[in-house]
Order: sequence, then C-alpha cells, then structure tokens
Amino acid sequence: MKKWVGFLLMMVVVLGLAACSDTEAQGDADVYKIGAIYSKTGAGSPLGEPEWNATKLLEKKINEEGGIDGKKVEIVLADDESTPEKAMEEMNRMIHDENVVAVLGSTTSGASLAMKGIAMDNEVPLVSAGAAVSIISPVEEAKWVFKTPHSDAHAVERIYMHLQNEGMNKIAILADSNAFGESGVEQLEALAGDYGMEIVIKESYNTDDPDMKTQLTKIDSSDAEAMIVWGTNPGPAIIAKNSKELGLDIPYIGSHGIANQSFIDLAGEAAEGVTIPTGKLLFPTQIPEDDEQYDVISSFYDDYMSEYDSAPTNFGSYGYDNLMLIVDALESGATDRESIREYLENDVQGYVGATGIFTFSADDHNGLEADSMVLAEVSAGEWTLKE
Repeated sequence: MKKWVGFLLMMVVVLGLAACSDTEAQGDADVYKIGAIYSKTGAGSPLGEPEWNATKLLEKKINEEGGIDGKKVEIVLADDESTPEKAMEEMNRMIHDENVVAVLGSTTSGASLAMKGIAMDNEVPLVSAGAAVSIISPVEEAKWVFKTPHSDAHAVERIYMHLQNEGMNKIAILADSNAFGESGVEQLEALAGDYGMEIVIKESYNTDDPDMKTQLTKIDSSDAEAMIVWGTNPGPAIIAKNSKELGLDIPYIGSHGIANQSFIDLAGEAAEGVTIPTGKLLFPTQIPEDDEQYDVISSFYDDYMSEYDSAPTNFGSYGYDNLMLIVDALESGATDRESIREYLENDVQGYVGATGIFTFSADDHNGLEADSMVLAEVSAGEWTLKE
C-alpha cells in the first residue's frame, strides 16, 4: 500500500512540474517564445526572405527597447525550404519541442495549409503569410488560424474593379497548378459574374515549367481583352518574357504574388507595363503623409533599409504584421495560447499595420478589404503607383 501511495505522490509531482514547465514556456518565464517558419531557401525564398529578415529586425528592436513588460521576445526561426513537408516538420517541433505561444508562417499557401491542421489539432495560434482564402476558411475549421496578406479574393476583386474602369470584360487566365494558383482561379471564377467578367480561355502551367509559349499562343488566338497571370516567380517572369518574344499585345495583369523586385529582375524589359494589385509598402515614398498607414510603413521601411540595404517589399510587411499582432496581444496581457487566440479574434479592431488596417472577427480571420489594395505598374524598371 505504501508503494502505491508513494507512486501516486511521485506522479502528482511529475505532472505538476510538467504543468508548471508548460505554463512557463507559454509566457510566465523570462522570455516570450514565438515560432516563425518562413521560406528562407527554395522556390519561395524571394517571398520568404523579407519575412525572415523583418522578423529578425523586429526581435532585435523590441528587445533593445526593453522587451514586453521587461521580458524579452525570443523568435525561434525555421526554414521550411519551400516545401509543405518541411513546414509540417518544423510546425510540430515548434509546438512540442520549443513549446511556443504562437507560430508565424509560412510563406506559401501550400505550406500554410499543411500547418493549419497541426495548429487546429494542438490549439496553437497560427498567423500565416499565405494568400489563399482557404487558409482561414471555412472559419469553423480555422478557429486557431489567422493571416495578414490580402486574400486572393481581395486581389481578384481589385483586378476586376480595374478592368471595369478600363471597359474590359473578356479575360484569359494563365495560372500555376499549385495551391496558390488553384485558389486564385477559384476566386477568379467565383467573382467573375459579380463584376460582369467573361472568362474566354483558361490555361495552366507547372511551377517549374521553363516555357509557356504553347499556352500563350492559345490565349493570343482567343478574343480575350486582358490576360490574368496567377502565380509566384519564376513562372510569371517567364510568361512575361515569352509574351514579349511572341509579340503578344494584350495587357498582362499579375497577382499580388509578384509584388517584389525579383519579378522585375527576372523578367527584365519584358516586365514593362505589367500591372498587379498590391499593398502600399511596394512604393513607400509615394504614400501621402495623411494616409493612416504612413507612419507605420515609413518607419518600418527606413529601419529595414538601414539594416539590410534592400527594400522589404509587401512580403516584408507580412512578416512585420504577423509578429506585431502577436506582440500587441502579449502587451495587452494575453500571454498564453488561448488568450492570444481570443485577443486576435475579438480585440484587433482597426489595427494599423504595414499591409493594411485589420479588423478581425469570429467570421473573418483576415480582417482586410479589397479597397485597401492599390494598382501598381512596372515603369522604367520600377514598380510605380497606378491607381
């Protein structure tokens, strides 16, 4: 009998220590530990590197300024190598080994969707930098998941608004066959009727295809008035080059997935005239001082340029907003996983970020609107504000 009593007492102590350890790791220790999984290498690196850099920059700045209520922020960064498999591996490590209070990332929609189920199963807040609407919908299957980039639905609406203004309604679609491309096509089709658009031809390509002239020749033979290309580099840059080589004379409208200098560098002269929907960080010096986001964008842009001697692009803004939303929650007193989730869903109201102004709710874990996007065009080798 004494042995059983001793065993039970030992188990109570062990479980109590484990519970204390878990609580400490989630905010009662000397640091707040946050996981961040971005595509530092691989095909998604032009997007993921600014997110990675922004995260490191903010961690340094926050801690130099005294942390949060005297506690430092520790960001556990991991590279998913632009694959869903590695993203899942790192997501599990963040939750079970690092015991973080929240996870940021990943860069791409495919990796974020792979991480979504793990976040839900383990009840850990996840703030994604992926664009696909399915990352945070249906909302009943995304209780623990939020995201900061404009959704592909927002980008599609902004494109359709632009085409309406230009008097165009017959469109061609050329999209990547990956998760991002498929989600874009889904929204292009779903919203076409609302804006009086007619999809006259729909083509696709594989992410690593070196040439898309076959698809472009078919589009050139159609009666499309504009071509919408949905993908991330290098595919869209190859399409721009192929279009120039074929002499296509049809407006090229890209997705917000190419809102970076990488597209212009890859496409060269063929990038001229390409139009995309985007956030405002792509051209910070063109934002008027009375814009609500002016101070946030200007400060972040200057700090990033000083640290890395390169522009953060919109993808850096996702890294900024992902982390600062969690920091905002921690500063408010939400210091464990459940309270952070509750804070994001209920208390982020009119939060001015680098990407846009966020208002989350139980029905909306993205919190942005289409009219918060602007149109950019490549002119003389630079992204410029169009409308």
